Amino acid sequence: MRHHEDHGPLARASALLLASLAEVDVAVRIEHPAASVGVQSGAFGGPWVAAWPYAVLPETLPARPGDPLRLRVRFLLHADGPDSTAIEALDRILTGGVPYLLAEPVPDTLWTALGARLRIALLCEVAVQVATVAPRVPRVTQPPRLDTVALRRLAGRVQTPGGVALVGMRISAEDGTAAAYTDIRGRFELPVVADRPQRLLVSGRGLLLTAEVAAVTAEPVVITCEIQEV
Repeated sequence: MRHHEDHGPLARASALLLASLAEVDVAVRIEHPAASVGVQSGAFGGPWVAAWPYAVLPETLPARPGDPLRLRVRFLLHADGPDSTAIEALDRILTGGVPYLLAEPVPDTLWTALGARLRIALLCEVAVQVATVAPRVPRVTQPPRLDTVALRRLAGRVQTPGGVALVGMRISAEDGTAAAYTDIRGRFELPVVADRPQRLLVSGRGLLLTAEVAAVTAEPVVITCEIQEV
């Protein structure tokens, strides 16, 4: 199995683990534990183990766009063949200072999940980083253009059918560009686009209604709300 740095985080983690095990003179192959049953140690010329990446654990998420994603790849190292050969292979790993060993037991349920028989094994964990691509910002090729619009002040009053001013009613343009609250006399003022019909949203006291205002009017508008007078 060939490993290249540009093949992704799992391939990089596998290459790092294989290189570390090679330093303690243990032959290793990346292979599912259910597939390696019956392979004899003589095929590799000495003690050997099989490694399988069974979990990928996120360690840190990118703080900013473009920052790397840090992962921890967990491997199951298991030995097949005669018991003496398996013990020799794992002893070399334990005493050789392999930096990726985990001081954790191999759970019996892992073998069941992988569909393999239980055997002597170790756990390793290799940390790798995954480069993320920062979002591309569109290049500005033209100077910015500013469009201006003429604004006018729309004044009005909110009242009951009996002419009682309604205080604290919220008046807002439907497009969300401006909003105001009525004062103690029920009056309000809004900056709106000139020469354009306006739809106002009126809310408060359990009411929510809309009011249409013609663009040509320069007189204060009166909005009457059907509300029980106290």
